Amino acid sequence: MKIRIKVKHLVLFLLLPLTLLAVFVFIRPSAGTDLSPAQQASADARTVLLQKLDSSSGSARMQLIRETVIEPANYYPAYWFNVYAGGSMSQVNQMSDDQEASPLLPSDRIKLLEEYIQEGPADYTLQHAVKQLVYEYDAAGNAGDQADQAIAAAVNRFSSKSSAARELTLLRAERALNAGDYTMAGEYLEQSAFTVQFNESELDARTAWLQGRLLFTQGKGSEALTLVNSALEKYRKEWAEIDADFNPAGSGSQQNASAEGSTDGSDVDSGGTDGGAVGGSSETGSNEAEEVYRTSSPTEEQLVALQTALREAVKLGFDAPATLSGTLTKSDGTPLARAGIFLRAESELYHSVQSDSEPYQMITDAEGRFQFSGVIPGFYQIQLGFSFEQIDGWTWPVQSDDWIELQSGGSVTHDITLQPLLELQSPVNSQVLTGEAVQFKWEAVDGAAYYNLSTTVDDKGSFFSHITRQRITDNQVEIPVTELYNSGGFSTGGFSTVEGGEGWQSVSPASLLGFANPDSRFSWSIDAYDAQGHVITRSNGYRLNEETVGNLPFFYLKSRTMTAADKLVADQKLVEALEAYRKDYAENPQDDHALKMLIHLLFAKHSYSRDAGIMDEAMALLVKLVELRPDANFAYNLADYYLDRSDWSSYNKYHALYLKLNGQEQDSFDRSLDALALMYQGRLDEARQQLALAMETDPTHRFIGSYLAAELAAGQPLESVLELAKRYPQHSYGRGGYSWTLLIMELQAERAKAPAAFDKLLAEKLDAYMSRQDKALEQWAGAGTPTALKKFIKAVLEVG
Repeated sequence: MKIRIKVKHLVLFLLLPLTLLAVFVFIRPSAGTDLSPAQQASADARTVLLQKLDSSSGSARMQLIRETVIEPANYYPAYWFNVYAGGSMSQVNQMSDDQEASPLLPSDRIKLLEEYIQEGPADYTLQHAVKQLVYEYDAAGNAGDQADQAIAAAVNRFSSKSSAARELTLLRAERALNAGDYTMAGEYLEQSAFTVQFNESELDARTAWLQGRLLFTQGKGSEALTLVNSALEKYRKEWAEIDADFNPAGSGSQQNASAEGSTDGSDVDSGGTDGGAVGGSSETGSNEAEEVYRTSSPTEEQLVALQTALREAVKLGFDAPATLSGTLTKSDGTPLARAGIFLRAESELYHSVQSDSEPYQMITDAEGRFQFSGVIPGFYQIQLGFSFEQIDGWTWPVQSDDWIELQSGGSVTHDITLQPLLELQSPVNSQVLTGEAVQFKWEAVDGAAYYNLSTTVDDKGSFFSHITRQRITDNQVEIPVTELYNSGGFSTGGFSTVEGGEGWQSVSPASLLGFANPDSRFSWSIDAYDAQGHVITRSNGYRLNEETVGNLPFFYLKSRTMTAADKLVADQKLVEALEAYRKDYAENPQDDHALKMLIHLLFAKHSYSRDAGIMDEAMALLVKLVELRPDANFAYNLADYYLDRSDWSSYNKYHALYLKLNGQEQDSFDRSLDALALMYQGRLDEARQQLALAMETDPTHRFIGSYLAAELAAGQPLESVLELAKRYPQHSYGRGGYSWTLLIMELQAERAKAPAAFDKLLAEKLDAYMSRQDKALEQWAGAGTPTALKKFIKAVLEVG
C-alpha cells in the first residue's frame, strides 16, 4: 500500500532543539531606559578600542585595524545571520562562544575601512576590507557610486594584471548588473578580460556566470546558455584534472558531477531536460538536484543554477530580465535595516542559504529597501536573514506556497511585513491537566477568519508535531482527550527512529504513544489565517527577553494511566508490546486503546517489512476500530486503502463516513483524491468538476497532471490544456512551476508531425490510465525511443 501523507495529518519529526519548534527563550534583564550590563560593556569596549586606535599611527595603526576590525569580521561571511527564514525552510546559526561581536558602530567601521583601503598594505586583507566596506555602504543606504569608487580605489592599489584586481573588477561588474546598469556591467567585464596566474579557473567561471546573465539582459538567451554550458564543462574538466592529480585512484566530486551528461550547447534546441523545472519528469529533476549535491564549489552551483534558469527561459521564449523591489518593515511601520534578502530560484530551494555566495543577495538599507535587477524570469521565493534581536517577538507569516513569478521584462514590488507573535493563554507554563478535555485558549487576532492548532510531543530532544484541529473560528476550543489520543495518523512518515533498536523496533516510543503517555511533555501552537487562507501571524517564534517571552506553551496530560503494554512500548520492547496488545484486545474486544495501539504497531512494522499481509491485518482491525471509536482520520485511511485496491464499494462507504465525521468542507487534497477515485470509476465529468474546484484552492496544484489528463481524455484540445497548465503551476521538489507547461508544449510539437496518429495513441494511453493499467503504461513509457507522449504519461503516473 502506498501511504499518502496529507499535509493536515502529517506527523513531522524534527531532530532540532525545542527552541526551534515552540519558543526560543533567552531572558535578558530589562533596566528601563538605562543600558543593560551587556550594552554598557559593549559601549565601554568601543571606547577603549577607539582610544587605542587613536593612539596609534602608521603601519602599527594599519595592523591594529587589521586585527580588530577586518579579521574579526572575516570569521563569518558578510551575509551570515542568526536566523534565515523562508517559506520552504528555516535555518538557525549562533556565534561560537569564543567569538565576540564587535563593539564598533557601523559609522566607526566605515571610517576605519576607508582609511585602510587608502593606506593599508595591498594584500588579501585589503580585498576583505573593500568587501566589508561595500557591505556597510549598502546597509547605510549610501549611493551605489560610493561603493563603486571604493572598489576602484582598491583596484588601483593592486597590480593591474593581478588576481585581486580581476576579482574586484568582477565585483564591480556584478554590482552594476544587479543595479540594472548593464552598460557599465559590460565595460567592467571587458576590463576584467585578462589572464592571471592565481585562481584563474574560479575567475573564468565567475566571468562566464556574469557574462551569461548580461547576455540574457540583451535578449541573447540562447547565446548565454551556450556560453554557460561551455564554461561549466571547462570548469568541471579543470577540477577533474586537479582531483586526478591529488587522488589518482579515485574520482572527485567534480568528476562525478561532470559525468552526469552533456553540457554543450546542443541542449538549447533539443528539448533536453536536465532540471526538474525544465519540463521533464520528476526523475530528471531529482538527477539535477543530485548533480548539484555532488558539487563542492559555490561557483559550480551558481553556474548550474544559471544553466537551469537559462534552459527554461529559452524554451519558454523569455527574452528580457525582470526586476524585484520592496521594503521590509514591522507592522508598526518600523523599517528593518541590515536584514538579508535572498531571492532564490525554485531549483535552488533544496539546500540552505549559502552565505555570501547566493546568486541574488543583498542587505536592506536604513529604510528597509531592497531591489534586484537583471533577474532571469521564473518562479522565486524570498528568504530573509535576521539577527536574533531583529526577529525577537516577531514573525514573518510566510508559507511554503508563497511564490513570486517574475515575468519576462516585468517589474514586481513585493513588500514584506513582520507581525508580532500572538500570545497563548492556556494551557501554558507546564500546567498539569487531568480532565476529559483540554481547553485551549489564545489571544484573538484582528482580521483572523480562522485558526489552526498544532500539538507536539517531546521525546528527549526529538519532537513530532501535527495539526490537531483546523479552521477554528473562535480564539478558543475544547478538544476531548480521546481526540488527542487518536491524533497522529498512521503514516509511515510519522515514525522516527531512536538508537538501540533494529528495523521496526527502532521506532521512537513517543511517536507510537503520543498523547497516551502521561509522562511526556507536550506543547502547542496557533497559526492565524485570513479569509483567503493566508497566515496573518503565529505563536511560534523567537522570544529572547522578559518582555517578549510571554507564556510558555508546555503542558502535561495525565488523564490516564499507562497499561502494561504501554510500558513495554515506552521501554522500546515493541515485539512484546505487540503481543500484549493482542492479548488485551482478545480479552476485551471493547478495548479501543489496545486496538488502536495494535494497529499503530502493525503500521510501524509494515513501514520496514513492506509485508502486504501485515497491512491487510492492520486495515481489517482498523475497520473494527472505526466502529468502536468513529474518527475522521481512521475513516480517511480506510478510504485511501480501498482506493489503492480499486474496491469502489468500500471506498465510497468510508469516504462518505470520512466526510460525515470530518464535519468540514473537503480541502483540496481530499477533493483531488476523490476526483481520482471518480475518474477510475468512469465518472469522468464529476472528476473534472472536482479537480477544477481543487485547483482553485490548492496553491501547490499537486494534482494538475491528473487534471490535464482528465481534460485531454474528455476531448479538450492541447491549446486549452496548455492554458490550464499555465494557470495552475505545480511547485514541488523535482518539478518546477513551468514543468507541465513545457510538457504540453512538447506534446503540441509532437502532434504537429502526425496529428491523426498522435490523437489515436493519446486516446489509447489515456484510456489505459483511466482504467488503472499503470504497470503496462510504465513499461510502455520506459521502452524504446523516448517521446513527448511517453514523458507526459510517465509524469501523470507520478502525480499525487
